[in-house]
Amino acid sequence: MAEKNKISNLRKFGWNMFGSMCNALSSFVLLTLVTRMNGSEDGGMFSLAFSTAQVLASIGLFEVRSIQVTDVKRKFEFKDYFAFRFITTGAMMAVLLLYLVISGKHGEKASVFFFITAYKALDSISDVFQGHFQLEDRIDLSGMALGLRIALSTIAFAVVLNVSGDLKMASIVMCLVEIVFMAVFDLPITRKYTKIQCRFNGKILIDLFKECFPLFLGNFMVAYMLNASRYSIDKYMSDTIQNHYGFLMMPAFVINLFSLFFFRPMLTSMAVAWNSRDRKKFMGVLKKSVLWIGILTAGAVVGAYLLGIPILNLVSGLELDQYRIELVIVMLGGGVNAVITVLYYILAVWRKQWFILTGYGIGFLTALAVTPFLVWKFGVTGAVIAYVIPMAVTAVLFACIIVRVTRKVEWRKNNE
Repeated sequence: MAEKNKISNLRKFGWNMFGSMCNALSSFVLLTLVTRMNGSEDGGMFSLAFSTAQVLASIGLFEVRSIQVTDVKRKFEFKDYFAFRFITTGAMMAVLLLYLVISGKHGEKASVFFFITAYKALDSISDVFQGHFQLEDRIDLSGMALGLRIALSTIAFAVVLNVSGDLKMASIVMCLVEIVFMAVFDLPITRKYTKIQCRFNGKILIDLFKECFPLFLGNFMVAYMLNASRYSIDKYMSDTIQNHYGFLMMPAFVINLFSLFFFRPMLTSMAVAWNSRDRKKFMGVLKKSVLWIGILTAGAVVGAYLLGIPILNLVSGLELDQYRIELVIVMLGGGVNAVITVLYYILAVWRKQWFILTGYGIGFLTALAVTPFLVWKFGVTGAVIAYVIPMAVTAVLFACIIVRVTRKVEWRKNNE
């Protein structure tokens, strides 16, 4: 029996790692394909389109996943989460259309923005299935669904772009692959665990909205924080510089990726430890996660300084030698972002949504205040500094909140 459990845990870890890696590598691979096949200007346009889609995806996802996978008491049912997700993805696409009108984007560029965002909207619908798999302690299925779907859609994108050179057509094909994959993978497997239906119950949906809204608003603000520099670059600099910045930002995913390998499989068990006020288990996960992030960040900074730029030059075909220090700053920012992610999930487990909102809100206001000036004054160097500062502010605030809460909690007796 122990051996079976060991194999099961290895399977869960392996597929979760596969899915997380595909998800983290996706934007890097897609940007590299566009830059290599269509040139730096198209690469810059795609970089901004994909980043915008990621910001808007926070509306589609509405941070339901963190509530869903820790809903060990089954307060809401799958049909509630599924119905709610259709509403949020509809809102996501509506906000995109408003953005396109306000920003004055039209023609080919508007089409690319639309279909890249539609691709991320389909991602958000698939995510509700993955959340249910994880709640059923089948994070291996979650990772498998995420990884295979992204891999297949990326391959399809590459083939179409290589054959046609048409960025819009390649984006449309990615959307079609997502739809087919959900039909042949997500739906049949989910039926083994629950009925696939939507329940548009006003009271339940409002309750779910209240649970998720502070988390969503916080996540939307952090998504903006991560991408604020891109919008200032779009305003003050060229698509080519946007492309350069896009490649500099890509390695930051490494730290967050590997920290989630370690942390995400323990999220549900952390919720159980918190509900039972098991201090030893709960604090053990927190301490190990922060230590792991520290080790990863130190290694990533050294690697970025020594090898980062040559590797990026080789992959992208660009000349990025003047950005070595900027890349090191980006990796430090990646470490801070990983810490924020862990602290955020802890606050989500605690259902301290308004504390999350406060921390992200102050970071968001910091980004609004410092980013335009830093990019205008210092260019790409200012952009990477503006990437780090708001996250550092948020991380400090989250840490202070968690220290305060853990000191006040009445932990279970006889449990160090």
